[in-house]
Amino acid sequence: MSREDSPHNASMQAVMNFIMSNVPKKDIPNVEMEAKKGFVLSKSKSKQNKRTKPKRKKNGLTRNQKKTLGFYNQPRNLIQYADVIPINNIWENYMEQLLGKNMQIPTPNSKGWENITQTLYKADFHGCRMHVVRSKCPGFVGKMGICVMDTRNTFKIVSENNIATTIPKKDSVFEISFKDMKFTIFGHHLCTRPADRTSKKVKGHSYPDFC
Repeated sequence: MSREDSPHNASMQAVMNFIMSNVPKKDIPNVEMEAKKGFVLSKSKSKQNKRTKPKRKKNGLTRNQKKTLGFYNQPRNLIQYADVIPINNIWENYMEQLLGKNMQIPTPNSKGWENITQTLYKADFHGCRMHVVRSKCPGFVGKMGICVMDTRNTFKIVSENNIATTIPKKDSVFEISFKDMKFTIFGHHLCTRPADRTSKKVKGHSYPDFC
């Protein structure tokens, strides 16, 4: 079969015949001129090389690597309370920068109340001194210490008797001490990695208690 007799050319000729018989005679020269540019009778995907985003090199260890190294299975008495007190001092300086040196507790109906709420829930709690005031598990109630690990779903705190305890955030309420103030925060609002909390907006009704 010759090229002229191919099904493609036959289809092209049929389309041209139909167009020529249905357009005014004065438009026929324009149609013939446009026909020379070629027809696309089917959808064709362009074979453009898609740019692939370069993979970011992770500087830190992955979760599986940390697990292999025993990062999450440390003995309960490995961390000494005296060793984490300097971390608490750093955390207090950090909170002072976030809240201000002369922070005043705002009224619940003011805009300052929402601002301080968002600031608290987006804060990093590594080094924070916290106290479990309510929990679904009675064994966690009354636990006190300095936070040494803030994960998506848990806080790990070290008590004054050098015992590390992992507290689930969900169904727990924490009292956080900062200078002469105490904040009561509901753990289920903190069930996010610290790095993700900075970009997450907390719902307006999720307010902490101030003492």
